[in-house]
Order: sequence, then C-alpha cells, then structure tokens
Amino acid sequence: MGNITINNGNLLIEFFSEEIPAGMQVQSGINLENLCKKAFNLRGMSFGNMHVYTGSRHLSIIIDKLDLKQKDQMIKKRGPRFNADEKALNGFLKSNNIELSDTTLIDTKNGKFYFYIQKIKGFKTIDIIPEIINEIVFCFTWSKSQRWGNTEVRWGRPLRNILILLNNKVVKGTLNLGNNEIIRFSDFTYGHRSFDGKIKIENVNQYKKVLLENNVILKREDRILKIENDIKFLLNKNNLLLLDDKLLMEEVAGLIEFPNVLIGSISNEFMGLPPEVLSTAMRVHQKYFSTLNNQNDLAPNFIFVSNSITDAKRDKTIVEGNERVLKARLSDSIFFWKSDLSKSFEFWNCKLKEVVLYENLGSMYDKTIRILKISNYFSQAFNVNSSLAEQASLLSKADLVSEMVGEFPELQGIMGGYYSSAMGYPEEVSKAISEHYKPKGVLDSVPATSLGGILSMSDKIDTLTSFFVIDKKPSGSKDPLALRRSASGIVQILIGFNLKISIDELFKYSLTLHNNISISVEAELKNFIIDRLRIILKTEEIKTDIIDSVLSLENIFNIPFLIIYKRIHLLNKIISLDKFNMFLVNFKRLNNILKSEDLSKYNSLNVNVDLLKSSFETNLCKMINDINDLSSKLQNELNMQEIVLEKFVESYPSINLFFENTIINDKNKIIRENRLCLLFKLKKAMVNYANFDLIEN
Repeated sequence: MGNITINNGNLLIEFFSEEIPAGMQVQSGINLENLCKKAFNLRGMSFGNMHVYTGSRHLSIIIDKLDLKQKDQMIKKRGPRFNADEKALNGFLKSNNIELSDTTLIDTKNGKFYFYIQKIKGFKTIDIIPEIINEIVFCFTWSKSQRWGNTEVRWGRPLRNILILLNNKVVKGTLNLGNNEIIRFSDFTYGHRSFDGKIKIENVNQYKKVLLENNVILKREDRILKIENDIKFLLNKNNLLLLDDKLLMEEVAGLIEFPNVLIGSISNEFMGLPPEVLSTAMRVHQKYFSTLNNQNDLAPNFIFVSNSITDAKRDKTIVEGNERVLKARLSDSIFFWKSDLSKSFEFWNCKLKEVVLYENLGSMYDKTIRILKISNYFSQAFNVNSSLAEQASLLSKADLVSEMVGEFPELQGIMGGYYSSAMGYPEEVSKAISEHYKPKGVLDSVPATSLGGILSMSDKIDTLTSFFVIDKKPSGSKDPLALRRSASGIVQILIGFNLKISIDELFKYSLTLHNNISISVEAELKNFIIDRLRIILKTEEIKTDIIDSVLSLENIFNIPFLIIYKRIHLLNKIISLDKFNMFLVNFKRLNNILKSEDLSKYNSLNVNVDLLKSSFETNLCKMINDINDLSSKLQNELNMQEIVLEKFVESYPSINLFFENTIINDKNKIIRENRLCLLFKLKKAMVNYANFDLIEN
C-alpha cells in the first residue's frame, strides 16, 4: 500500500491561569472561539467543529480537522496600462522588486494591463500557530483585565501556562509577555488545586478524560449537571425542596472545578428573620442555595458546593466551618434587623433629605414627594384610594437608608414592606412598598396589587422624566441609569393592569413637577415608551409589520394604551385568514389609486349620493356610513376593536365588486371626483384603525 497523506488534524489550545471570575468565563469562551475562527479564516485554512471549555482556571478549545498546511495562494497585482509611460512601469517593477519579464499582459474589461502574478507557498500550520497564539492573546477582550509582575500582557487573571498540541505533538513557541518575560508552550497542564503536579497530555482526544481523572470537570454543562444531580440526592434524603436560583447555579459552576455538594444547618435563632434576608445573606456573600420545607417555607438548611474532593471526615469539617461563617453573617443581619426596627419612617425620610439623587435632581426625599404627587394623579386610573397611594409613596424609599438595605441593596423595597408592617401601617401599603420595584426586567412579573402597580409606575415615570429633563438619555447601547428597564416596566404595568391611559397622559403631569414644558422632551419620552412597547411586542412574536401598522398612526399617543395593545394582537390573530388577505389586497388597491391624487380637498367634501350610478357604489357608500358609525366608538371602547376589524374584513366583497364594476376615472369629471371622494372616505375610516398598507400579504 502507498503512503496515505494526512491533510488535517486536531488542535488543542489551553490557557491556564489563576481563577477567572465566574461572570467573565462564558464570554471568554465565546471570544476565544471567535478569535480562532478569525485567525484561521484570515489565513485561508479550513477547520471542523470547535469545542470550547471554560472554568475558573482552564480556558481551552479543541479544533477538529484543521488544515495542517496553508493552501498555496496566487496573488495578482495589477500594474499600469500596457501603453503607460516608462516612469509608471518602472515604479511598479521597483515597488515589487521584479523585472519586466516577471510581468504578464492581461486583457480586462477596462483595457490591457501589466500584471505580476505571485505565487505564495502556504506555511505549515505548526509554524503559524505561535503567531496566532500571540495574536489571540493581544486581541483578547475582557470586561476587566490585569497585568502582573513586569508583564505588558493583559489577561483576566495572571496567565501561568499555555498548552498546545497539534495532532498530539507539542507546538514549539512562546508568548512574549514583555520585559523579557515569556511563557513557553507546553504539553502539560494542571489538575485540581489540591494537587500541584503537572499533568502531561499525550493525546488531544484524551484531554477531557485525563483532567477528569485529576478531578477537573472541563465542560461547564457537565459541572452544572453534577451539581444538580447531587443537590437532588441531598434534597430527597432530607425531604427538602430547593429555592430555585439559576443565576447562582451559573455562578457556582464557574467557581469550582470538581463539585462537592454538601448540606449545612441554620441555627434556630436566625429563623425569625424575614426569609428574603436569610436567602440573600446566603446567596450574596456565601453562594449558598436556600432550601424549603413541604409548605414552601424556608427550611433551616442550606446547600453549598465545595471545590474539594469528597472525603467524609474532611466534608464534616467543611460543613462545620461554613455553618460558623454563616452564623457570623446572620448575626450581623439580626443586629441590622433589630436596629432598624428601633427607628421610624420619619427618621429615615429625614435622612433621605441628605441623600442626593443626582446633580440637579434634588434629594431622594424630593423624589419621594414627586412620586406621591404622580401616584395621586393616576389613582383614579388604577381605582385605588388616593390617600393610601400617597402614604405608600411617602414611605417607599425610606428603607434605602436602613442598615439592612445598606448591607443588602437587593432588599430595597422588600425591607420597607417588612418594616412598615411591623410598625403598624396598613397591610396593603406594606405590600405595595415591597413590590414597587417590580418588574425588574421583561421576564419579571408586575406587582400583584393595584397599589403596588401605581407606586411602581409613578416611581418609573419620575425616573424617566427626571433624567430626560437633565438630558441623561440612553445613547447607543449605553444605559447606565437603566432607563430602558424603567420604560419597559411602565409598558408592562400598562399592559398587566389593562389601563386605559394614553401615552400622551403619561408624562404631562410629571414634567410640570420639574417646571418643564418642553415639547421636545415630552416627545422624546413618548417615543421612548413606543420603542419599548415595540420591543416587548416582538418578544411576544408579533410580526414587525403589524406592530408598525398601529404604532405609526398619527394619533397613536392619544389612543388608550390598552386599546393599542388589543388592536395589535387582534391583527396578529387574523393575519393568516384568507378573508383578511383579500381585504388587504383591496385596501392596497384603493390606496394606490389615491396615491396620485391631491387628497386635501376631499377632507371638506362629502359624497354626493345623487351621483352614485350603480348599486355597487351605493352599497359601498352605505358600508362606509356603517363603518363610520362604529368608528366613532373606536377610540375608547375596548370591545369595539374586534367588531370594527371584523367589519373591515367583511367589507372586501363590496370593495371588490365596486372595483370590478366601476370605472373610477370616468370621463365626467364630477362623477370621477365623487368616486375618488368615496374611496377617500373609505380609506379615512380604515386608517383610523391601522395603516393597513404597511401589513404584508
């Protein structure tokens, strides 16, 4: 048998460093893959699948079926025209260090030119990789990076080793760290932190297995799966449930290399604390999972993941150590809780006067007063007691200066609810305070109570108005004040509470609280809300053309929000029906006829029924009158939205018969104008509902 030429092979690259923060790991894997793809594509090299592994110390990638040699390249460099002067030709020859005999005359569509055809022989991949590694390291972007020692390289954390194998052979080369410091490429890595020895990797395909044998689970998903399975075992064993926390699970998976899931106990002296305090203290500071009993109450146990190898005696010591640490943490929480309960809301509100909200926006207490006034303004729309709304508003921000929220900012609002309840305020007020930061994102739920809804919306309206007035609007992808989230929250509340508030009403009053009557600022605020509504509707899988057909209406800011939302969903529901598509065809036909006409004169004209010659014209005229009768209720009555749309859809046979049996461009100018007026009145009635010409058939 002849020799078989191997044209491709597997490449393993591993960057071994000190612990990379958990929140930076997933993106680092994406960056590594993208940089590898870019580097090999740029050099004309083909490759197969890429397998990326991210963890606290190992960032690695395995690339399948990578070309072992660059393809040879033929580069054609065009010179001057064949009849160009000698100076131009000599300049071309000199710049390429060639003789005239090295050139070729080629006919192109632009004429005959001198060309220099250069053949560049491809390099072996093993010789290119050192250059690529240096390129990747120096082009790598981190959300936060650092230098170490005398080095000039920046990495997420100090880089200690670079393992590179191509077809199971170590690639020779170095990474220049600057100031005469280098990292020499190797064929070894390191296992679990408990073991210091080097681990030689002899086969790319055995890389994962060898590290697993040395107590490192490379694949992030495998670590999560092990944690989840081990947690389930402990929960079943102890008859407990888990307080679900996907974000904590993702974070923990980035902190450990080999999960050892353990369970600890919480002393009964701390179980009197609010459950949110317990779970937050465990999650934020200790990365512990909270557990629940069968009644879904917080249980006196916590689950944590240790980065240690399982050993019964050592595990017992680890559990006891974590219980002691948690006891110290919760002792602080007990102190904060008791200290806060000895204060009053009047005391906290007085302290709020010293807390600056933002330059030129006054204090947090000033914001509280604005929220109070805005909530009173909207109390009728939410059908809530205005005095309760004012009371909830006045107390809403007090907990920001409490000791508990000072330690755990995540508990703002929640602690205000607990403190107001403990101090004897109405339960509905306490509930509203505790939920007024909701929704915290498009996936979060709106407040459960109307009082909570009005408090949340008033807070967000004041936030948007305040920062737009001082020109601190989001720009591009930057939104440091989370104003887009506030606007989305307003939209979600308007939808969730079925409010008939128009967008025009949202900011008129709040702007007066800043002595601002700027038309441009108000327009920016209203358009900002429309943009967030558009995004939320897209997440609900509403087609863009349907969204635009309604949101592009001239009077969109005056239409009650609930009706806008209802109308868009009705259109989305009916879009697939044949009769609606037939209606669209006829609407677009009449719209095209009217496009070339001066329509302004028809605003003041009425259809002359005496000039209607056929039953097709009179039927269409009657139908227009019926639609206009219905449309008079269109703006404010929710149940009319479906009725009017159905009337439009049912109109398509009459419109179609009119077109099939009527010559619009009649020789008699008066009849022609009357028929155009008829079509204009029909279109005018319909475009009050939506700009149907924007909807695709």
